[in-house]
Amino acid sequence: MSHELPRRDQAALTMAASWLGERFFRTFRPADLDVDPAPFDALLMQRDRRVGVTVAPMWDDDRPAPGAAAFESLLAEDVGDGSYVLWVPTGAQLPVDEPQRSGYRLIFERGLRGLAAGERREVRIPAVLRLAKIEADGAYVSVAGGLASRWTDLSEGIGGAFHLDSRAIHRLPDEEAELAILLSRVRDRAALLNPEEVTEVHVHDYWTVSRLPSDEPAGLTVVAAPPDIDAKDGTLVRRALRRAVRRASEQRAASDVDFSLLLLVAPLAHIGDELATSSLRGMSPAAYGGIDSILLVADGRVREVLQPRQRPWERDR
Repeated sequence: MSHELPRRDQAALTMAASWLGERFFRTFRPADLDVDPAPFDALLMQRDRRVGVTVAPMWDDDRPAPGAAAFESLLAEDVGDGSYVLWVPTGAQLPVDEPQRSGYRLIFERGLRGLAAGERREVRIPAVLRLAKIEADGAYVSVAGGLASRWTDLSEGIGGAFHLDSRAIHRLPDEEAELAILLSRVRDRAALLNPEEVTEVHVHDYWTVSRLPSDEPAGLTVVAAPPDIDAKDGTLVRRALRRAVRRASEQRAASDVDFSLLLLVAPLAHIGDELATSSLRGMSPAAYGGIDSILLVADGRVREVLQPRQRPWERDR
């Protein structure tokens, strides 16, 4: 891969190269290791054209996520050939103690098994919710945590006032059918409670694993931010985006590449939660005018934040 990038950035670069190839029907590949990408973080090659890439995480990169390096080492021997990524949703944390760490290792090993290049899937992480019935009157569930956005679904037709602590859930499933099962489990437990009773509801958190389209970086890469980072905090996102745009613009001004790409990496539960697109619209175009394209990588997917104004490879036509 290109010039000793961190594993997280290598994985994002691999996904970006594949996405660009599928989008523009061209082959994009990382530059050879002996090619210095400076002033950029990395270089992609499209024939003899150079694409300068700035890679920027959407959080403070000075603090590694607890347990991430340990899980990369733990699963390195399990995954065999190929390149895999574990996408830890915002606010979640990998266990650092036993027996939880070994339990998670087994879950991820099974989740990665049989993945084809370019595929992604959800893995179920056991989660325990706390449900309390406050009083008999009313038909309302107040919710803290991952199910807060679905409080109306939980409250529909329910008998009594409840409080649900769903902070153990950090990512909801992609499929509505899976989500309906999760909500039904909570509602079924609520029907059994008397006022002032508390119960546990055993459900699952739905994390994502994926296999990269190439075999670099080999093994498992964990994409995770510290658990106190809220990737949906608009202030944090705008600050991180301004910082990334400024650095990408400086790199572009100091180079003579054919195309420049800012590649953002976000620890989001779902790529649809990203705020980079709306944050960019709130910026002055002069701030990012020198950048040709911006892509965002999250949850095993790639999204275009800024469309390219010029595509040098289309001159071949």
